[in-house]
Amino acid sequence: MRTIKRVLLVCGMSALALFLVLVALSRGNLATAQSPGLPTIAVSPGYSVDVDPDTVVEYVHTISNTGDVDVFVGFQAVASEGWPVDFFNAAYPEGTTVGLPLPLRVSETMTMGIRLTVPITASPGVVNTTTLTVTLIYEGEPYMAVAAKDIAVVREQKPQFTYIYLPLIMRTYAPPLTNSDFSDGLAGWAVSGVLGASAARDPSNADNPVALIGDPDYVCDDGDVPIGYGRIRQYFFVPSAPAGQSMHLLFRYRIFTNDLNRALTDVYDTFDVFVDGALKFRDANQNPAYFNYCEVPLYDLGWQTADIDLGPGGTGVNLSLEVHNRYDNWYNTYVLIDDVRLVAGE
Repeated sequence: MRTIKRVLLVCGMSALALFLVLVALSRGNLATAQSPGLPTIAVSPGYSVDVDPDTVVEYVHTISNTGDVDVFVGFQAVASEGWPVDFFNAAYPEGTTVGLPLPLRVSETMTMGIRLTVPITASPGVVNTTTLTVTLIYEGEPYMAVAAKDIAVVREQKPQFTYIYLPLIMRTYAPPLTNSDFSDGLAGWAVSGVLGASAARDPSNADNPVALIGDPDYVCDDGDVPIGYGRIRQYFFVPSAPAGQSMHLLFRYRIFTNDLNRALTDVYDTFDVFVDGALKFRDANQNPAYFNYCEVPLYDLGWQTADIDLGPGGTGVNLSLEVHNRYDNWYNTYVLIDDVRLVAGE
């Protein structure tokens, strides 16, 4: 609950008869009751403020003894809307609803606060007038009264919003498979590895673009074939397969090699395919008839088709196609790749 505090000063005096009630309607007018040669008091005028529901407003008034004799002053406060009000000052710092008479000597000044509680149900535009009546008591009897009015106007309320914070689940966006026929070179594919990769043409069909992993220019018997790999890689989304089927990754490949790897081990050259870091396909020259050291050009094993089962799909995958040269710097191997595609099947 918020508190608004206004301090109001004594501004002037005017003479009126006993118990005449003066209402201060502006900041510059002072409500005063005075009779020459008799006890008189002055009360600072009221004030107007805008308020919100469920808040507390504090008005502080100054009361001055402007007469020639010591007096007592009593207090009464009434809110026109029936809202709760109480008094507070040095004598009642915690507040009181009873305006007990307090002594006020000649030329002395005291302050008296009015605390108004605006209910939470207060409607916009409602105007409450809190009337403070200060009664001068002289020789045990009420002698005159002075009043000041404090205005409170309820503001129009802006809509209130409730924010609900939900857990944030981070997902990596997977684009569709792109440039799978290499018609745009290696666009969409990440290239890495010491053996390298490049865009090329099918030796059997110069109009057919392909991806080349490795390098045909490495010489078999000069020992200049780097030990390491060449790789093309792409992250893409695999659609969900129809019920009872799975998604398959199909592609064509063509191996050129001088090496021999009868058991498809990690010791000699291979063509490997990884899906999300797991080895899903491997091929190499396993036929000793196609191995004659460096006495012949690289053997062309011809176009082959590979089929990798990707399961039900509906997720992103990392596809990596790699050529590895192992063991020594002899016996070059490179591979052509074409027509990478996704199909649904058994």
